[in-house]
Amino acid sequence: MKLKYLLVVPKIVSSVGHWYQPPLGLAYISAALKEAGFDLYGVNLNNEEVSVHAALEAYITEYAINVVLTGGVTGQYGAIRDIIENAKLIKPEAMTIVGGGIITSTPHEAMAALEYVDYGVIGEGEVIACELCRTLEEETDIAEVPSIIYQPASSKNHPCLEIQGQPTPHAYRRTEGVSPEVDIAILPFPDYEGVGFNRLLHAVPDSLGMSEENTVPIVTSRGCPFKCTFCYQPDGQKYRKRPLDSVFEEIDHVVERYGVKYLCIVDELFGTKKEYVKEFCRRIKPYGIPWIANFRIPQITAEMVAMLQDANCHTVSLGIESMDDTVLESMKKKITREQIKRGLRLIYEAGMGIQGILIFGDPAETVESATNTFNWWKANIHYDLQLSAVITYPGTPIYDYALQEGIITDPVKYIREGCPLVRLSKMTDEEYAWMFGQIISLPRSMHDMPRDVQIMDIDYEHATLKVAGRCMHCDMPNEWKGVRTFFLESMACAKCGRRHISPIPDEFIERIRANLEQLAGHYGKVAFWGINSYFYAFSEKLSPKPEKYIYVDKSESRIGVHVAGQTIRSPESIADLGIQCVVVSVPTYYAGLKTSIEKEFPKVERVINILDLLQIDFSIEDRNISPCDTSLFVQPDLETCVKSRG
Repeated sequence: MKLKYLLVVPKIVSSVGHWYQPPLGLAYISAALKEAGFDLYGVNLNNEEVSVHAALEAYITEYAINVVLTGGVTGQYGAIRDIIENAKLIKPEAMTIVGGGIITSTPHEAMAALEYVDYGVIGEGEVIACELCRTLEEETDIAEVPSIIYQPASSKNHPCLEIQGQPTPHAYRRTEGVSPEVDIAILPFPDYEGVGFNRLLHAVPDSLGMSEENTVPIVTSRGCPFKCTFCYQPDGQKYRKRPLDSVFEEIDHVVERYGVKYLCIVDELFGTKKEYVKEFCRRIKPYGIPWIANFRIPQITAEMVAMLQDANCHTVSLGIESMDDTVLESMKKKITREQIKRGLRLIYEAGMGIQGILIFGDPAETVESATNTFNWWKANIHYDLQLSAVITYPGTPIYDYALQEGIITDPVKYIREGCPLVRLSKMTDEEYAWMFGQIISLPRSMHDMPRDVQIMDIDYEHATLKVAGRCMHCDMPNEWKGVRTFFLESMACAKCGRRHISPIPDEFIERIRANLEQLAGHYGKVAFWGINSYFYAFSEKLSPKPEKYIYVDKSESRIGVHVAGQTIRSPESIADLGIQCVVVSVPTYYAGLKTSIEKEFPKVERVINILDLLQIDFSIEDRNISPCDTSLFVQPDLETCVKSRG
C-alpha cells in the first residue's frame, strides 16, 4: 500500500519572518525519505501565517496524507504536541511519527506526555525512519524494526502501567535492537527546500554573533565525546567527522544555490583534531565567507587563533558555563578557570567575536561560586558572555540526579510543563531569588547601546526594529534589521562581532500600557507569566500598578525575584486571586504555555502573547487567531471527532 507522508517543522518563531536556528535533523530526514522513494511533502509552520490546525488541514486534505512526521528536542514539546494533536483531529486514521531528542532521551515518558504519537523513533532517524515507513506500507511486523516505541492497538485505553518505575497512561512497547549508526559521510545533503528553510535566507540572525542575511547552517560532525552533566546528545557520545571533501562539496552547493554570506557550523564540537581544523581553514579561506563554529577551551591556542583569524572565522563559540572551578568540576567540563581566561584573551585580542554562556544553578552552585562567576563577568563584560540558568533536560546526568533526589517527581508532568527550572543546589529561597535576579537584571544594565543609536523603523506586526548606530567598541557604523523585541538580545557589530543591547521604544511602552489598561479594565487584574532580561527592563519602564498586575512563573527558581517593585509569585496566585487574563511575557514560551495554562486554570478566559499587545487593532473582544497564536486547536476532542466521522 503506497502511503503519502507529510513532514512538519514545528513552530519555533512567534511571527513569520523571524530568524531561527533551522533544525537540520528534519531536513536530513526529508532528504533520506525522498532518496528512498517515499511520497513525501513538507510544511514548515514557521512560514505559515495561519494556525497550526489550518496549515495542517490544507496539506492533509489536498495531498490525502496518511502519515504525519515531526520531531525535535524536549524543549519544543508544546509545538510538537500541537502538530500531532491537530493531525489526529483533522484525520483520526492518520498515523503520527515523532523522532529527535524528545523521544530518544526518555522514550516512555515522552510518548506518555505527547499522547497522540503512534510511533516514536529512538536515535538517529535517517535509516530507521525509512525502515519504519517501508514497514507501514508493506503492513509487516513493526517489531522487526529496531529502536521504535509504539502503543499496540490492544493496549490502547488500558489503565496505567508501571514502566521503568514511572507511571504512564498507556502501555508502550519498545522494539528490540538499537538504531544503526548512520554513516554521515554518505548521507544526502539536507533537503532545505523540502522543509522550507530556503525562505529563511532573507531573515537576519539575532543570535550567536551573526548579523548577515543568507546565513546557512551546515553539519560537519555528529555526537560529542565529552559528557557534560547538563548536556544531552541524541546522536550519542561517539564523535564522527565527515570527510572534508564531502563538507566542501556541500559548501559549494549552498554557496551556488543560496549565495551564502555567512556559514554557521552547527556541530556540537568542531574539529577535535588540529590537523582537521587546519585543513578546513586552508580550504575555506578562498571563499572569503565569515563563519562560526563551536570549540572547546583547550583547543584555543595562539596557533589555533591565528589559523582561524586568517581563514575568516568571524565568531568562536565556546562551552564555558562557569568561572568557578568547583562548579566546572561538578559539570565535568574538564576545563579550569585559568584555561578559560587564557582562551578568551587570545580570541579577544585577535579581534574575533566570542559566543559563550555562563549557566547558574548546578548542584554544586553556592552563593560563593555564583558570586565568583558574576564578579568575573562584570569585570570582563567585553567578552560579551550571556547569563542563563541550567535547564534540567531529560536524558542528562543532572536530570537523573533530580529524579534520584526527588526534585522531579513526575517526569511526564515535567515534560508537559516545558521542563521548568528546578532547584538542584542547596541554596535557600532567598539565595536563589538573588541569583536569578542577577541573571535577568545584569545583562541590560552592564551592556552598552550603540553610539548615536537611532530607531529607523518599527514593524509592529512582527515586533521588530530597524536600528542604526556606531559600534561602542570599534566605532564602525552598523544597521541592524529585524531586531526582535522581548527576546535575548544580540545586536552584533558586523566588523568586530561585539554585541549591543537594543533600545526599548517609548512607542512600545505606550501602546502596551494602553492595551493592558483595556485588559485590566475588563478582567480586573492581569498576570504576566515569564521573565527574561528584556522583559525585566521593559517592566521597569512600564511600572505596572500592583493593584492591577502581578508577575508569576512556573519555575520555583524564579519565584521571589523582584521585578518593578513586585515579587514573582507561583502560578497558584492566578487561582487564589481569581485572575481571568494571563499575558505570556516571553514570546518563546507562548506556544508551550497557552494550553497548559488553560488546562490548569480553567477560570482563565484569555491567554495572550505580549507581542499581540503591540497590534494597533488589538481588542479585548477579539478571539480570532493572531499571527502569534498557534495554539487554538491543541486540545481536540478526538472521541467526539471519531464518532462524528462515522
